[in-house]
Amino acid sequence: MENIGKTSLYRGDLCGTNSKDIYEKYAEIFGWDIGQKSQFGQMGQPLYARSATPEGYSVWCIAYSNLNGAKGGHWNNEISKDKQEIKEFWENCTYDHLHDFSEMTTRVVFAKEKDGKYKFLGVYKCVSRAERRETVEWADAYGYLKTYRCISKEYPIPQD
Repeated sequence: MENIGKTSLYRGDLCGTNSKDIYEKYAEIFGWDIGQKSQFGQMGQPLYARSATPEGYSVWCIAYSNLNGAKGGHWNNEISKDKQEIKEFWENCTYDHLHDFSEMTTRVVFAKEKDGKYKFLGVYKCVSRAERRETVEWADAYGYLKTYRCISKEYPIPQD
């Protein structure tokens, strides 16, 4: 069942098959920066909107990862079995307006599964960024890693 009309996202919620539709739907619900919708929905787009939420979080739709067995271009991602950690592989450090390796914002994350549907994973904080290239066996490549840890399985993060 798709998550339609909810005021919170919970880990495992099905959100759709198209990243642009997902971004637009939740931008309306949660007040995300609608001007960044062009970052989603088609090949070649970063599927990433920097500092798009009212909290200053970025929004990230992961199309390529071990969850679906797909690899994409110069980036790959490995999501731990318990979904508490995401390792983001960069073949090269880039620093343009769409792909900035130095950027370490907290992210609201969706990931595509084998069936082609995106599920909400949670809110993740960047906890490390490699300073040197290294061999990354799961990516079968040599490059840089950024590591994210889950800080909430729910968005918006509940206030205690």
